[in-house]
Order: sequence, then structure tokens, then C-alpha cells
Amino acid sequence: MKIKILIIIGCAFVISSCKKVLDVEPLDKVKEDIIWSTKANAETFIYGTYGIMDVYRSGPGPDTRTSNILATDGTARNAFTVFSESLTNSYDWNDHGDSKILDNFNNWAEIRRCNLIIKKVGESTGITDADKKVLIAEGKFLRAMSYFGVARKTGRIVWIDNVLTESDDFKLPTVATPVESYNYIIKDLEDAVADLPTTKIAGRANKYVAAAFLTEACLQALAYKNYPAAANVNSADPLIEKIITNAQLVIGGGYALEADYEGMFNETKSTSVEIIFGIYKKAIDNIVQNTPMQNAFPNISNDKVKKFDGGPLFSKPVAFELWPEYFPSQNLADDYLVIDKADPTKVLPWNQTSQYFAAVDEGVNVRAPYARRDFPNDKVPSGGDEIVVKQGRIKAGSLETFWTLTNVNRDARWKSSIVSDSSRFANELFTTNTKGNANRWISVYGGDWGSSVTNMYFRKGMYTNVAPSYLNSVKTDYHYVCMRLGRVYLNLAEAYLLKGDLANALTNLNKTRMMHGALPASAAGNLADGWKDYKRERRVELTEENDFYYSLLRWGRYGGNANDGLASGGTIANLTESIRVLDISKDRKSFAIVTGSFNFGYNQRRFDASRRYLFPIPQGFIDNNSKFGPQNSGW
Repeated sequence: MKIKILIIIGCAFVISSCKKVLDVEPLDKVKEDIIWSTKANAETFIYGTYGIMDVYRSGPGPDTRTSNILATDGTARNAFTVFSESLTNSYDWNDHGDSKILDNFNNWAEIRRCNLIIKKVGESTGITDADKKVLIAEGKFLRAMSYFGVARKTGRIVWIDNVLTESDDFKLPTVATPVESYNYIIKDLEDAVADLPTTKIAGRANKYVAAAFLTEACLQALAYKNYPAAANVNSADPLIEKIITNAQLVIGGGYALEADYEGMFNETKSTSVEIIFGIYKKAIDNIVQNTPMQNAFPNISNDKVKKFDGGPLFSKPVAFELWPEYFPSQNLADDYLVIDKADPTKVLPWNQTSQYFAAVDEGVNVRAPYARRDFPNDKVPSGGDEIVVKQGRIKAGSLETFWTLTNVNRDARWKSSIVSDSSRFANELFTTNTKGNANRWISVYGGDWGSSVTNMYFRKGMYTNVAPSYLNSVKTDYHYVCMRLGRVYLNLAEAYLLKGDLANALTNLNKTRMMHGALPASAAGNLADGWKDYKRERRVELTEENDFYYSLLRWGRYGGNANDGLASGGTIANLTESIRVLDISKDRKSFAIVTGSFNFGYNQRRFDASRRYLFPIPQGFIDNNSKFGPQNSGW
């Protein structure tokens, strides 16, 4: 009995001691006072709030609504709802088609986290005043970025700058105008610029990150002044000076343009000195399927290539096993300019150069009805409802081919961004000419799913070290580029164009044009030509960087030279033009550029200028709380 009693007493002592040591109930939570008791603990909460920045990640995103991309399957359906004007006011539209990325009107959970950071850090007795200043600035940066994602879409936000309690009225109003939204966003970003440190930590905000995003928020704010009336941008507007001042701050902050443009978007230069803010995923918790790579490259095998009389065969029996859904259009490709042979100071679209006109006869018909087997090597296929925009064949005696015309002395970003005919990637040779191993005729008009529908693939954003194969379940590191120095230079160029300062605008747009594009400097002699060169430069420099769609809207709001001479709020040509596709013959001496329906009515592209400059505030929210109204114009 004594032994039993001692055992019982001993067990009780152990249990009692363990309970004191492990007294952390409830086991699935941490007490609030512990979170805000030290800087390190507070930072864990702050790190958990950076999901806000997913809205700004690189990849196809809203570019799919523009003529940059021809898409299929889910990516196409998401974009089609917007560009066909079939969207209704019930939608809370997501830019990425990903329910895990919250860029919707209802961002209030994110805002609550930001306001908790600002309030609780300020009240903490365990965090020094110097650290409080920095952490509160970080909270304001994140709050601004959450609201900026909403403002780009719906214009008006529900501004909340305190931590709401059960006793508060939750039926808060939206602000009156987009300008009021941007005033709040800009103020938070200015506070962040003032108090954040200059220390550079990949994936975390600093002074320069806030200043860089501030330049872009100011550009959007300028465009939406007076909305829905004309913008009427004044060259002396103080916002222009804010852009210039903050851009120059970033430029002087120790960043530099990256010589390896492609490397910035793959594993080679993932922490490049040019990247100001990136989002980084590690292979331990990330697979190919969770990256843009999953939908960028083909699902192709040698058996499939043989079936369509294609070649050469890939080095692996199954070279790529992805789920291709979005591809570069010829519309985008044509903006990667070529240096003219006769006058190397000129850069032109590939089919407007002197070498093209000397080599190509556009007066011949080079098309023939498509056949899987024994298709002639000197023809390009015809099929479906496709309409020829332009066609031709290399003249007898010319040493040119359509490979040389479309590759030699072309903008260096062409090869860094796009896989086209005779490109090499991951130790494989891609041939996208007719009867190639990765051309569109493998998949269109009754073919086998899995190939490009434009004869091109996006190289930008494709890691080259995915192993053992490009398969959805393979683990991989990945990063998204959200802000970089090249983008800041272009924001600065736009500010100078708005100011009417052509010389400084060209100085800054030429930074990326010459460094990344390896092209001669722009020779624009007036503001109209300056805007043309700038818009083309921004398009190719920032393709797939969550920029082009909102830039097009911004330029449309400016009007004038920024939108092809149209008044502010007019239609936008890029959002209504037909998508084009280039076919090249097996012998690479014939070509045809065609347009057509291209899946999902992809050329039923409309732009209703009375409403599309903003998305609707979801009507269900307004029905529940009339203070969210009125509904945006046209919705």
C-alpha cells in the first residue's frame, strides 16, 4: 500500500509540475498580450499579414484581359467575362482568378490586421519607441497596399483606421470619390516612407518599397481625378512632383538595373539588385502547380509529336507535363522591335523593317487546308474561321528566312521573355513552325490538347532548374516580382510626360530600353511620339508583371497623347483589337498572320467606356448597406 501511495503522490507531482511548465491553454492560440509584448513576437503577426502583397504578384493576372495574351480553359473563362462585357454588378472580381488571393472589395479582415498592428504596437510596454515607429509604419504600408488593390478596381474604398469592436456601427460608408481613396492611400504610404528603415530584406517592406509603390499610386490618383468626368491632368499637379521625388529617392537607394533580365524572373537572379519587392516561396511548401509555370508550358510527348508529323523529337519521351492555358499573342510580339539593317538608328516592328521589305513578297497565297500528315513544307495551314491579316513568302535568291527576320537584332527581351520557333529551354529545342514539335496545329481544330494556340510560350517566369521534370506535383522554389527599379524608371518617365518634359521622359524610358532591350535610344521628337515609345516600352518591359491592364485604363483616363489622341474616358484600342497569331511554314520561308475566334469567342472583345474604367461595387453589399452606394457609373 505504501508503495502505491508513493506512486500516486509522485504522479500527482509530475502532473502538477508539467501543468505549470506547459500552461499555454488554449493550445491553438497565443494570448494577445504575449503577441505585443516584444518586437519579435509582434513581427510574427506582421509577417502573417504580408499575404496582402499577393495581389501584386507577377504572372498572367489581369494581362489576360488585354491583347497581350490568348488564353484557353479556366484562364480564358475568367478573362472573357471581363473583356466580353458580360460581367454583372453582382461580381466581386478577382484579378488572378485565385480564391486564395484576396483583392476583393471586402478587404476588411486584412484592414483589421493592419489596424491591430498600428494600435497594439503603439500601446505595447515591451517594444521600444524606436521600434514602435518602424512597426507602425509597416502596418500603414500594408494597410495602404490592401486599399490600393481595391481602389484600382472599384475606385471607392471603405476607409477604416481603427480597430472596430462589437459596440461599433459596422455599416460604414464608402468614401465619396476615388480621389478620396487615393488621398488615404498616399498618406499612409508617405508615413511609411518617412518612418520605415532603408534596410533591405527580401520580401519585407522598407523605405524604398513604400516610395516605389507610392509613385504608382500617385499615377492612378491623377488618372481618376474628377471621375467619372474627364481627368484633365494638370502638368503642375503636386502629385507629379510626389512621383518625381519618390522615384528619385528609390533610384538613389542602392538598387541597379539587372543585366540578366531573364534571370530576374527565374532562380538565377531571384534576389537581383533590381528587385525592390518580391514574394518568395520555398520548395518545402511549394509545387509547380502553385506557380504560373503550371499554365505557361505545354503538355507534350514524343508520341504526340509523331502523330502530327512533327519534329524534331524531344530528348525525353515526355518533355513537359503541365496544363497550358495562356500564351503570348502576336499583338504583344510585334512590340519587340527589330533594328533596321539599312538604318541602325531605327527600330521597327519586324515586318516593317527594310530587310523585311527587301526579302518578302506579300503578293502570294501561301496557305493550304490543314492536314495532319504530308502537309507541304512551303505552305502554312488554313482552318476554321480564321481570316488572313497578312501573308507572304521569301523571294527567290534572298538569304533571309522568317527566323532571321523575327530574331536577328531584335529587342533582347524577346528571347528572354518568349519561347518561339527554334528557342531552347531546359535542354530542349522548341520548333513552333508548321510540323514542328510544339506548334499550335497539334492542338487546334480537332487536334490533341496540350500545345500552345499561338505558336509561342512565355519564358518569363519559368524556372530552369525544375527537377526531375516539369510536372504539377514537383517541388520547387519560386518567386514573384512585385516591384523593381525598371518599373520605377518607367513611372518616372510617365510623370515627366504628364509634365510635358520630353527630354527627362526619354532619359528615363531609355534606361530599360537600352539596358534590358539592347536597343538604340528613343529618338522621339515630340510628346505624341514620346508617349508611343513609352507605352510600347512599358508593355514589353513589364509584361506579366500585373501592370498592363491598369496602365491601359490609366492612359485612357488621361486621354490625349496617352490614348491615341482620344478624349479622356474614351475607348481603348488595345482592349478591343482582334488577337493575331503568326504561322510559319516548315521551310521557314512562308508566313501568315491570322485572326479568328480562337476559343471562347476571344475576339469578341468589347470595351464599354461608360463603365469599364472601374469594376462595380458588388451589388449585394450595397443591398445590405446602402452607405456603400451609389453604385459605380454604368453598373
